[in-house]
Amino acid sequence: MVKSLDYGAFMEKFSLQLSPSQHQLPLSGLTFAVKDIFDIEGYVTGFGNPDWARTHSAATSTAPAVMDLLTAGATCLGKTVMDEMAYWSQF
Repeated sequence: MVKSLDYGAFMEKFSLQLSPSQHQLPLSGLTFAVKDIFDIEGYVTGFGNPDWARTHSAATSTAPAVMDLLTAGATCLGKTVMDEMAYWSQF
């Protein structure tokens, strides 16, 4: 049995999918999440930085890589946390 646990990976959850197709699509039934560096139309891309997110408006289009997955039938479950401004952090 798979348990649904929240490990704090998501900074914003949603369920985004294109209109259902009459045909079986290759990624139908699969889900994915994107880092907060990918634009999703209607959502602010904050690059892991709350100040950036607070001072910028929502994206007006969706990143091509995300659109490719959606077009193939997958569902985007949200945006996940990331290192601020995509900088690498050493432990």
